[in-house]
Amino acid sequence: MRKSKKLVAILLCAAFILGMAAPVYASGTGEESSVKEENVYVTLASDGSVKGIYVVNSFSGGTITDYGEYDSVKILNTTDPISQDGDTITFSSSADKIYYQGELSDAEIPWDISIRYYMDGSEYPADEIAGKSGELEIRFTVSENTSCSGSFYEDYALQVSFSLDTELCSNITAADATAANVGSEKQLSYIILPGTGIETTICADVTDFEMDAVSISGIRMNLDIDIDDEELMDQITELTDAIEQIDDGTGELEDGAGELQSGGRAVSSGAQALSLGSDSLDSGVQALNSGIAEIQAGIDALNGQSDTLTGGSAQMLSALEQLQAALGGVSASASEVQAIVDASSSVQEAIDDLAEGAAELKANISYETYKAVMAQNGLDIDSLLSGNAEAIEAINSALAQVEQYSAALSTLGISSGTVDQYVSLANQILILLNGNTAAVQGMESYLENAGEGVTALAAGAQSLQENYAQFDAAIDSLADTLTGLLCQMAELKEAVNTLVEEYAKLDDGLEAYAEGVAQVAAGYSRISGGASELAGGSSELAEGGDSLYSGTLDLLDGLTQLYAATGDLSDGTGELREETSGMDSELEEKIDEILDSLSGGDGEPVSFVSDKNTNVASVQFAMQTESIEVEEVEMEEETEAELTMWQKLLRLFDLY
Repeated sequence: MRKSKKLVAILLCAAFILGMAAPVYASGTGEESSVKEENVYVTLASDGSVKGIYVVNSFSGGTITDYGEYDSVKILNTTDPISQDGDTITFSSSADKIYYQGELSDAEIPWDISIRYYMDGSEYPADEIAGKSGELEIRFTVSENTSCSGSFYEDYALQVSFSLDTELCSNITAADATAANVGSEKQLSYIILPGTGIETTICADVTDFEMDAVSISGIRMNLDIDIDDEELMDQITELTDAIEQIDDGTGELEDGAGELQSGGRAVSSGAQALSLGSDSLDSGVQALNSGIAEIQAGIDALNGQSDTLTGGSAQMLSALEQLQAALGGVSASASEVQAIVDASSSVQEAIDDLAEGAAELKANISYETYKAVMAQNGLDIDSLLSGNAEAIEAINSALAQVEQYSAALSTLGISSGTVDQYVSLANQILILLNGNTAAVQGMESYLENAGEGVTALAAGAQSLQENYAQFDAAIDSLADTLTGLLCQMAELKEAVNTLVEEYAKLDDGLEAYAEGVAQVAAGYSRISGGASELAGGSSELAEGGDSLYSGTLDLLDGLTQLYAATGDLSDGTGELREETSGMDSELEEKIDEILDSLSGGDGEPVSFVSDKNTNVASVQFAMQTESIEVEEVEMEEETEAELTMWQKLLRLFDLY
C-alpha cells in the first residue's frame, strides 16, 4: 500500500510538471491559429472563498475570435486593438504568440474550498489570528461546487501547498500531507485526485503566527496507465485459499479444545475423588493413631502387671514346695492333716487366680479384640483397609490421567516441575497407604500368633484348675479318711512332687510370657511411632489432595476459557472467510475505479469560460489565498509603474 501511494504521488507530480510545461493540444474546429489555451487565475481569501477570477487566453498569431462573459478584456503582450461585443471577443495580431486577459465577476470555480483557523481550541478569522501564539489548528476542506457546470471536478486533480515558517511554527503535524523542508520553511503538499475532495487538519505550536499564501494548482488528468494485476490477483487467490484453510484449522482446533476440556473434567473429577478420599483417610488415620495410642497404653499396663503375675506364680510354686515339704514330714496327727488341707486350699486359690489371669489375658490378646478396641475409638479396621485399597486405586488412576494429559498441562502454562511435585506427593501417599495396610496386617498376624500361645496357656491353667479342684476335693476327703489313707501317703508325695516339677515348668512359661509381653510393648511402641508418622503423612496427603483438586479446577477453568476462545476464533475466521469471499472480483473493480480516477476524463478539454470555444488545447487553474500577516504601519508608497503580463504572473507567485 505504501508503494502504491508513492507511485501515485510520483505520477501526479510528473503530470503536474508536464501539464504546465507542455500541454497537449486537442483537435478542434476552425483554423489552427484559433487553437487556444486557458489559464484560470483565482484569487482566494485566507478562508478559501473566491475574491476574484481572471483568465489569460493564449493563441498563435492571426485573426482570432473567442468567446466569454468577461467584464473587461485587454491584450497583454502587444498593442493590437481588441474588440468585445457581448460574449464575442475579436482581434488580429501578427505576433507568434498573443495573450489577452479577461476579468470574470460571477463565475463559479469547480471546488468549494474552506480554510478555518483555530488557536487553543477557539476559531479566529484569518485577519485576527495573525500574530497570536499557542496551539494552532488549520482545518482544510475541499469538496465539489455543484453550482459550477462542466466536468472539471471529475476530470481535474489539485495540488495544494501550505508553507509554514519553522522559526514561528514547531511540532508541525499533517497526517495527509507530504512534508518537505525548503530553507526555513516546512512545505506541506497535498494531491487531490479527480472526483475526490479532502478534509484534513494541520497542527502546530506557533509564536506570533504568520503564514504565506496557500497555492492550489489544477490540471486535467489524462494518464494512460496500464497495470498488470494478474500477479496481485494470484496472491489474493492464495490469500483467500489460506483463509479457508485457517478457518478449517480453527474448526479442528475448537474440536481438540473441546476434547481437552472433557479430559480436564475427568482429571478434575479424579482429583476431587482423591481429595475426598484423602480427607476421609486422614480422619481414619487420625482415629487409628488415637486407638493405637490407647492400645499402647493398655499393653504398657499389661506389661506392668507382668511382675504381679510372675510374683503370684512364684508364690504358687513356693506353696507347692511347702506342700511337698509338709508331705515329706507328714504325721498322722489331726493338726498335720489340717495343715495339709489348708495348704491344698491355698494352692487351689492360687490356681484359680492363675486360671482367671490366663483367661483375661486370652480375652485381651486377639485380633478381634484389637479391632473392637479400635472400633470403640471410632476406627473400623475393615473399613480402613477397604478405604486404603480404594484410595490406592484412585491415586494410581489419577497418576495415569496426569501422565495422559501432561502435554496439555504444559501447553496451559503448568510447568512439568509442578506436575512432578504432585506425582511425587502422590507416590509418597501410596507408600504411606501401603505401609498403613501392612502395619494392620502385621498386627493381625502377630496377635494371632500371640493368641495361640496365650490360648494354650489359658487351656493349661484351666486344666490345672479343674484337676487340682479334684485333687483338693480329694485332700478334703483324705482329712476324713486320713487314717485309712496313711498307707497311700507315698503315692500322694509322688503326686505332689510331680505337681511341683510340672508347676516349675509353668512358672518358667510365665516368665517367658512376661518377657514376650515386654517385647510386644516395645514393638508396639514402634507401631505407635509409625502411626504418628502415618497421621502426619495423611494430613499432608489431605492438604496435597485439596491443593491438587484446586489446581485441577484452575486447569479446568483455563481449558474452558481456551475452548470458548477457540470458539470465538472459529467464528472470527468463519466471518473472515465469508467477508473475503469474492474479494478478488471486488479488488479488481476497485483497481479499475482507482485507475479511472487517475486517468481523469477521456474526452477533449473544454473551455472554462464558454462552451462556444471548441478548439481548446488545455485549461489550467492557478489559485492562491491571501497570506496571513501582522499589519505593518503603512508607509507612503511611490506610484508603481504599470506591470507587464509576465511581471503580473511572477508577482502572483511572489517571484517579482
